[in-house]
Amino acid sequence: MKLKIKLTEFGDKKSIYIDEIRKWFPTGKFDKRYPQEYLTKWIRKNEEYLNFLGINYKWDDLEEKLNLTTGDKAGLAPLKNPYGGNTYGYIVVKPRIGWLQIYDILTLIDWKYQPTFLEDEEEIISDGILPRWFKILDTLQAIDKALSNLMRGISRKEILSSFPVGTVNWTRYASNNFSRGKFDSFDCLISDYSIDHRIHRIFKGIVKIIKNDIERFSIPIKVIQQAQMLLTRIDRVLENVIAEEPSIEKLKRAEIPYFYRTLYGKAIDKCVEFLSQSKFSFETGNFYGLPWSIEMSRLFEYWVEHWAYLFAKRIGAKFYSDIKGNSKIRFYNLKGWKSLNQLKPDIVIEKDSKTLIIDVKYKRHLEYLEHGISNKEIIDDHRGDIHQILSYLSSSTSIKRIGCLIYPKMRENIGSQYAAIINYSNVNINVDLLLCEVSFNYNDVLDTLNEIWTEQYR
Repeated sequence: MKLKIKLTEFGDKKSIYIDEIRKWFPTGKFDKRYPQEYLTKWIRKNEEYLNFLGINYKWDDLEEKLNLTTGDKAGLAPLKNPYGGNTYGYIVVKPRIGWLQIYDILTLIDWKYQPTFLEDEEEIISDGILPRWFKILDTLQAIDKALSNLMRGISRKEILSSFPVGTVNWTRYASNNFSRGKFDSFDCLISDYSIDHRIHRIFKGIVKIIKNDIERFSIPIKVIQQAQMLLTRIDRVLENVIAEEPSIEKLKRAEIPYFYRTLYGKAIDKCVEFLSQSKFSFETGNFYGLPWSIEMSRLFEYWVEHWAYLFAKRIGAKFYSDIKGNSKIRFYNLKGWKSLNQLKPDIVIEKDSKTLIIDVKYKRHLEYLEHGISNKEIIDDHRGDIHQILSYLSSSTSIKRIGCLIYPKMRENIGSQYAAIINYSNVNINVDLLLCEVSFNYNDVLDTLNEIWTEQYR
């Protein structure tokens, strides 16, 4: 039996009963009287992969079932037989927004955030993994940029010339040529200004793989169109270069002069990522590939930050972000109160006398509150988020302050909520608090930010 477990990220639950669990074990290797004992053995073997995908697991002794609950990760991991340890299946957590959308999102945010791969694992089969073409454009763009600063004249080459050129070995000429009456044969050392260097040969080998992938695999037409434009430019530069079989080891050993290291180094890194990713191959209608996962909460943070930055630049505002750990807010710790360092707003947009502070929350709180689906844990967590954004607002000295908690859009019928804050003297202090949802559609994010900044919610 090929073991397959499929879930969806963001709180999906799956119960697997004992009769199904029995099939996970070789014949005669499972006793229904002691299911937890055998399940513990199975979990011990696969715990690394369950954790890699952020899956919580709990055995229900009363109903004799294993409950699996997803977190905020999506991806694919192997499942291994507790007897022998060989891979005999996989577990996949599908993103709510679908597989192809992940690629589009990463492309739109310029690949500032990327999946994590288990590169030491063997390839496994699934119809729900990142396809081989996942890094095609990223790789071609990096090679194209490197070749725009084409590396030439970086090596010395010995040639036999009919006239003196470069550095002539006059000693050899005098002893071997001139003395024998050979006046038109010079041993010379010249600078090689050709582009036929090893790194270019490896680049051409990568390009050859990509061309083959485009011909064989089912790839979105817009990816093919962008790839073909890049391939045309690269082919023109590398026309006379002979392709070399690429490998991660060759790329990492490539010697690049200091002047070229920035662009060529980035291209080499992308080629290494592509070769790791391109272990995926196409066969019998399915994708083979490496185990991978992506943290959707982080992807959502990077997504909102990317468009918030572009929005701030559009309106001529200052932009600060702590998504990558570079917040402008600092705490002076007295008596070792180091936990304060974690309290920093995700995004700050500031212009003239107005400040917008955004905290990105990959939670379902707005949906729960809208439909009255809540418990004490959710209410306490939400209250903590509100207090957190209020504390950030108190750090600003702007006349107008807006605090916003941004959640992922779950349903179309969930509306935004906002409140104007009144102080204890019953005076409006010009501070607004908003709860908003945005989707993985950049127009939705930009429209929402514009409505917030221009206070259309009022």
